[in-house]
Amino acid sequence: MRELFLALALAAVSPQSETAQIDKAEAALKSAPVDTAEKTALALAGPRAARKKGALTLVLDDGKPLTFSDTGCGHEEEGCPTYHLSAFLPSHGVFVVLKVYEDGYGFLLIETANGKQHEVDGPPHYSPDGQRFVTCRVDEMNGGGTAIWRIAPGRYVREWQDERQSECGVWKSNGEVAVGIYDDVPSGKPHSVTVARTGERWQLRQGADVLKARP
Repeated sequence: MRELFLALALAAVSPQSETAQIDKAEAALKSAPVDTAEKTALALAGPRAARKKGALTLVLDDGKPLTFSDTGCGHEEEGCPTYHLSAFLPSHGVFVVLKVYEDGYGFLLIETANGKQHEVDGPPHYSPDGQRFVTCRVDEMNGGGTAIWRIAPGRYVREWQDERQSECGVWKSNGEVAVGIYDDVPSGKPHSVTVARTGERWQLRQGADVLKARP
C-alpha cells in the first residue's frame, strides 16, 4: 500500500508542477481565493489529500491519515483557524498547508514520512540541492520578511532573516537567491537584491553594496 501511494504521487507531480503550486499559493495570498490554489494542489496530490466536510485530510507515506478540522478547536471566541492545502511536494517530502486565522495566517510544512509539523512564514522556495529554502512575505498587518532555512534532521534551522516585506525570486546557486524587498509599505516594484552566503554567513547585497539586515 505504501509503495502504491508513493508511485501515484511521484507520477503525478513533476518538478515543474511543484514550482507552479508554490507560485499559485503566493498569488492566492495577494488576490486569488485560497480555494483556487487548493484545488490545484488537491488534484495533483490525488489519493494523498482530500477535503471533506470542513476538514483537510493528508495521507502520510505509510498510509495513515492526518486530519485538520476547521471546526471544534475549543476557542469559539477567537474563531477556529482554517486549513488549506497549498502544495504537495513529494520531491522534498512535504505537504505545504496554509493556516488562516481571523486576523492573520501562517504556513505549516508537514513531513510526508511522519506528519511532523514545522511553522514557517511563507511557501518554501528550495535551493537547487534541496538543502535550504527561502521564504518571503508581504503582510502589512502582521509584518513581512525574508528568511533562509536550512533543513536539518528532524527540524528546520532559520539561518538568516530580514524584516522588510519581500517577494521571493529565483535561486542563482545553492548560496545565492534573488529577492525583492520593500523599504516600507509594499507599493510599486520592490528593490532587487540578492541574499548570498559567504562562508557561514548570509548577506543582503544590492549590486556591489552589502546592506544591513533588519532583524
